This record gives sequence, structure tokens and C-alpha cells, in this order.
Amino acid sequence: MNVFEKTTQAGRDLFEINTATFRKIAELSAENFKKYIELNQDYFQKLPEVRELGAFVELQRGYGQSLWQGIQEDFKARGEILKNAVEQTGTVLRGVISNNDEDQQAAA
Repeated sequence: MNVFEKTTQAGRDLFEINTATFRKIAELSAENFKKYIELNQDYFQKLPEVRELGAFVELQRGYGQSLWQGIQEDFKARGEILKNAVEQTGTVLRGVISNNDEDQQAAA
């Protein structure tokens, strides 16, 4: 494979990694948005049932905890997606560099 073909293949591989990464992030965002809407619907359905301040505080506490847990899970999942993308990108770039080194040694 010549240098042009190797460069083109590396570009394709990096494009596929980026496309897959953005697709996973978009799917995660859509899923999290759905969970957020469901959480808010549940909260607002329970809100009219509240008759005491203590019950309101407890409802608010549960809502806040669920929201915080969702945010933490989202950041963890996004971190994993990005970590995998960086690892895959590193593999592609290492392959390009090692092939380039081999080509230079063969030419010498």
C-alpha cells in the first residue's frame, strides 16, 4: 500500500470513529432527555398530592437525587464513549506512524 492509500485509509478510519462516537452521544442524549421528561412528569403528577411542607421537601429531595444520579450516569457514559474513541484513534494513529517508520526504513 502506498503512502496515499495509507493516508486515505487512516482518514476513513478516523471518520468512522468520529461518526460512531457522535452517533452514540446523540443516542445517549435522546435517551437522557426522555428520562428527564419522565422524571419531570412523575414529579408534577405527585406535586398536587402534597399537603404538608415535609411531604413537599421529601418530594423535592427525591427529585433532586434522581436528577443528580441521572447527571452522574450521563457524564460517566459520555466519558466511556470518549475514552473508547480516544483509544481507537490512538490505535489508528499508531498504525500509521509504525507503517511510516517501516516505509522509511525500507527506503533507506
